[in-house]
Amino acid sequence: MRRSPLFTLPLALLLAVTACSGEETGGGDAGREAAGQEGGDVPAEALRAAEGFVASLQAADGEAGCALMDEAARKALADAHGAADCAAAFPPYAESLQNGEGVETGETAMSTDLGGDTSIVTVTLVHPEEDPGSLELRQDSDGQWVATRLPGVSLGGA
Repeated sequence: MRRSPLFTLPLALLLAVTACSGEETGGGDAGREAAGQEGGDVPAEALRAAEGFVASLQAADGEAGCALMDEAARKALADAHGAADCAAAFPPYAESLQNGEGVETGETAMSTDLGGDTSIVTVTLVHPEEDPGSLELRQDSDGQWVATRLPGVSLGGA
């Protein structure tokens, strides 16, 4: 028996929402502490994306790291390292950040773009011996949180 796309789409959306709702930063004091800020909550999905990015740095895994970036960030990374694509540029990028060794996610902040239309999560990356910088994440058209700005990589005026 063949299912109608009208049936499978709502089911897929329900499963996606259910799968992503496991951990949340909540609205109470503990949620604000977990988010590293006072005020609005940082979505758990954004924090997981940042942690995934750090894990990809530690593994120098270009496929995983680039999957967590938007197109502009992938292009900027490839251009910055003179590589054909993001996956080829990622291992030297990870090496420039000591292969992510000792890098952890730190303080987070939730804001919006200048128009107030797009939510932005900024995650400070911390390291015991240096300041790697911050990772900026936004939701893509599919609602997934992706890195739009990387520590140490210029987007060329973006």
